[in-house]
Amino acid sequence: MSGGVRFLHKGLRKARNKLYTVLWYRHLFYKVGSRSSVSPPFYTENPELIQLGERVYIGPYCRIEAYPPEGGAGAPILKIGNRVTMEHGVHISCVESLVIEDEVMIAGRCYISDNNHSFDPLGPPYMDQPAASKRTRIGAGVWLGQNVCILAGADVGEGSVIGAGSVVKGRVPPYSIAVGSPARVVRRYCFETKSWIKVADAEVNEARYARL
Repeated sequence: MSGGVRFLHKGLRKARNKLYTVLWYRHLFYKVGSRSSVSPPFYTENPELIQLGERVYIGPYCRIEAYPPEGGAGAPILKIGNRVTMEHGVHISCVESLVIEDEVMIAGRCYISDNNHSFDPLGPPYMDQPAASKRTRIGAGVWLGQNVCILAGADVGEGSVIGAGSVVKGRVPPYSIAVGSPARVVRRYCFETKSWIKVADAEVNEARYARL
């Protein structure tokens, strides 16, 4: 395939996705900002509870679902900010409050949720047990690597990077690099040196500045 044909194919695909978003998804979601694009195939549940900002890109095979709180539908419970990009196969599930702030990069096959299914072995079958939820937030400018899982109650600070395959179940401070399962912070960004430094060094610097 020549470069001209590839360029044309990419342009036509983008135009198709944006047109389909304007003609169809704009009427389904609570709100869709300008220049946002949803790529088929796409699955959504209760999109009237989901808000998309401006210039949001949702890649193919994504699944974004929200479930009404007790008492029915109302204001959006799943909010996605401006210039958020989601690559293929991202799954987002919300039952209480899930916020993805501006300029977040989400790599393929990530899972983001504000809820966990109950698993009491002495109770009814797991499929019949209720979900427990906690407010979940991903701060502005965060980068989630491939296959990252963000679990209920997680709070990822702005400017942080979560390594591929990591599982986040708590708080990640702003401007940190976290890896592993469960994810732990291994580096923090130092604005003085304009570089990423190891956590032990970062903690020493923070303690020194606290004494000044």
